[in-house]
Amino acid sequence: MPSVRHVSGHVVRGTRAKPVAVPNTWAVLHRVGQDKASPIDSVRTRGDGAYSFTYKPFGDTAAVYFVSSSYDGVAYFTDPLRLPNVNGDDGQITVFDTSYARGIIELAGHHVIVGAPEANGNREIGEVFDLQNDSTVTVVGSEASPVWTTHLPHGVVNFQLNQNGEIPDAAVLRRGDSLSLFAPISPGLRQLAVTYQLPPSAFPLTMPLERATSVLEVMVQEPLAKVTGPRLVEQASTTLDGRNFRRFLAQDLPASAVLQVDVPSSPNGGRNWVITVLAIVAAGLVVGALVAVTRRRSDHGNAVSDPRRAARTPKPRALDPSPSAALMREIAALDVAFESNTAPTSEERAAYERQRAALKARLADVLATPAGRT
Repeated sequence: MPSVRHVSGHVVRGTRAKPVAVPNTWAVLHRVGQDKASPIDSVRTRGDGAYSFTYKPFGDTAAVYFVSSSYDGVAYFTDPLRLPNVNGDDGQITVFDTSYARGIIELAGHHVIVGAPEANGNREIGEVFDLQNDSTVTVVGSEASPVWTTHLPHGVVNFQLNQNGEIPDAAVLRRGDSLSLFAPISPGLRQLAVTYQLPPSAFPLTMPLERATSVLEVMVQEPLAKVTGPRLVEQASTTLDGRNFRRFLAQDLPASAVLQVDVPSSPNGGRNWVITVLAIVAAGLVVGALVAVTRRRSDHGNAVSDPRRAARTPKPRALDPSPSAALMREIAALDVAFESNTAPTSEERAAYERQRAALKARLADVLATPAGRT
């Protein structure tokens, strides 16, 4: 590890025309490791939005460093600073104005995976929602008004989030069959992934899509399953992690569309692989149709009435998907949110410290493995 490192970049605000420098705002250098996780330096940006840090790594050699900046109540980050000298685009932080407007978040893709029956007859279901913000604002919600909502089938058991760090678990709330998202969503694509189990009595499974969907992908492990829905066409089967799945695709579905999956009863239980397949789907390995639709729409353009969508803003780089980077972002976002509270109560401080300690413990476990350090 080099004795001294350097990072420089600019904080800019994304607009319809071009990025605009954000002067006199805080850029904060963070360090997250097994031994310590905290901000270690800060500086005000110059008139052109530029910032720079010179720092010396210390302690845990697996620690990660990154820079954040908060704008209009939302924190934005660079990727982890893995090189001795980081500058240019790698040091740029793009921030956005915020909006409470509903209807900005669109469903670019909805992926449904239906597993084989377990020994008890339950089937594991995986869903991945591709949430697209095609505007030039970060959409924020409130306790009474989430950023995005959907509904789960009735009778769900063993529900769990399967996130990759794009959306903090704490920002997703389930109340009965309702699932609400409260995390700020900046321009670009974010994925929300969940798994749950459904008993045999839940089939035939009927799933109203609730909103217009650019791409619907359905994968079923059951070879005799019957899958129906508007514009749904069966594709060539696919093999993932050694398991065969039938695959169906549909494009440009209206909000009134309904998906139905019927499966034969089966006395044979067995381990299903839905969570593994869900991770592959969320990694983007089977969403070629979504890319095709995005390119097609980019080539032809969309007529939109909202002026915030009149021109595309260059999107931020994809977030580092590594487990350590995901937890790092959660810790940093927690720190930024707490620091913005100028007069926290003792209860709020205690809650912050408990949540931070829990995240730090999870990060320590991740960093203790070779995979977590990459």
